[in-house]
Amino acid sequence: MLSTRTRDSLHAAIQSGAWSTAQELLASFRLEVETSWRAASTDQERRAISDNVTGFLEWARAMTITSREHAQTRLNRLSRRHAYAGPNPSNPYRGLDA
Repeated sequence: MLSTRTRDSLHAAIQSGAWSTAQELLASFRLEVETSWRAASTDQERRAISDNVTGFLEWARAMTITSREHAQTRLNRLSRRHAYAGPNPSNPYRGLDA
């Protein structure tokens, strides 16, 4: 069956937004899934692996999309604030030694 250690680490990386770590762990997770799939001796075991992995990847996808949407919303808010902030007033004393 699948190792929960890599899956738990991948879960934590996704939850915390550590995307580069999640990408690295995803490669390890894939190898573990392939190994488990080959080791499975019955259709029932393979169905359980498939259901487990599908559910996890659906969650990971939803978390990734939600995180990106939040980042886009924050960026849009910052852009709007900047648009209405106006230019910084120039300093008439800039460059003069006091």
